Amino acid sequence: MTKLSAKARARLASLAISLSFWLGGVSLVAIKCVAYFMSGSELIKASVFESLGDVMSSAILAVTQMRVRDQSDMHLYPTGKKRFTPLGILFFSAFAVSTMISLIIENIEKLFGPEPQKTPIFSSKCAFLQSVEQCFSPRSSEEEERRELLTRLFDEQPRLRQHLGSTQLEEMIESYVEEEAAAEAAPHSLVVLLFICILIKAFLLIFCLYAARQADSEIARTVSMDHRNDILGNGLVLLIVAGSAYCRSTGQGGDWLDKVDPASSMLLAVYVLVCWMSTANEQLRVLSDKRAEEEHTEAVVKFTQERLANSGFALTKASTFHVGEGYAVILDLTAKESVKMSATEIAVFLEGLEQAVKSADLEAMEVHAKLRTLNKSNSSDSMAWVTEYR
Repeated sequence: MTKLSAKARARLASLAISLSFWLGGVSLVAIKCVAYFMSGSELIKASVFESLGDVMSSAILAVTQMRVRDQSDMHLYPTGKKRFTPLGILFFSAFAVSTMISLIIENIEKLFGPEPQKTPIFSSKCAFLQSVEQCFSPRSSEEEERRELLTRLFDEQPRLRQHLGSTQLEEMIESYVEEEAAAEAAPHSLVVLLFICILIKAFLLIFCLYAARQADSEIARTVSMDHRNDILGNGLVLLIVAGSAYCRSTGQGGDWLDKVDPASSMLLAVYVLVCWMSTANEQLRVLSDKRAEEEHTEAVVKFTQERLANSGFALTKASTFHVGEGYAVILDLTAKESVKMSATEIAVFLEGLEQAVKSADLEAMEVHAKLRTLNKSNSSDSMAWVTEYR
């Protein structure tokens, strides 16, 4: 297999991310909004917010990364802009958590509150779509049969008409027939829309896996895992919607069937809530200057020791802390007795070490190298005078 060039790999990874955003994010939100408009299903409403969260988090990442790459105002941010992305995600996390809590409360009221007046779940949302469809398509034989059956019933049982005139009776029959037709047509359209969402995600999963393998892109591999999880989630939504529609069409089930939609919506909202709370906790962790993981500190120590080899200086302690998406590094050094350097030379050496750590693949946004000397009491004193020359 021919190995791609660096430019081709970067272009392939960028294409995978762009397709994931526009095709797997924005288009799915639009499709699910249409599905919610058709059905009014609380489950699909929760699924819309789940997809919207993916789109918004991707948009926040794109905008903040653009701000981070902007070098025109770096003098205003001496320690870098790595806090922008966590702050943006934390802001949207608060919105997503509050929205999911509202959705959970709403579904709890529907599950345990007073029984609402039962109406066909698809009839009100599909009235507009049904009227448009009737303008361009002839009436089906099933609709004609329903109309004839209702007309014959009222003709044979005049008392059912009560005080309704002929015009009012015709309007009532017409309205009932249209609602029944819409209620039957909507579940099929809904299943088709949800199936299209799964097909889109499946295509993106295959493409991102291909991009991850060909371009050796870790971000494409991460995005492919997100597509895989979305396929499972959307498949579960499709299964519940299709199962509920089948039970209604065959007359199976009972009052419990009306609880399936709010119950499944509540469970999905709880799942999304937990995910966003975990994300918010992660962003708070990186924004609080928490001590970095041992793996990162060990990598810094290894790089610094290799850099200090045969230099006359030794690393006594290394501390790393989170600074947004990057890290702050503090290095404590001691000089060997054989070192004969002036203060200026020491200052230049420390500055070079700091720049080397920043340039290494350690995500270090700020580095502070401090030179210490051991006195007779074996305590460590900082050679602060060196900073005068830096």
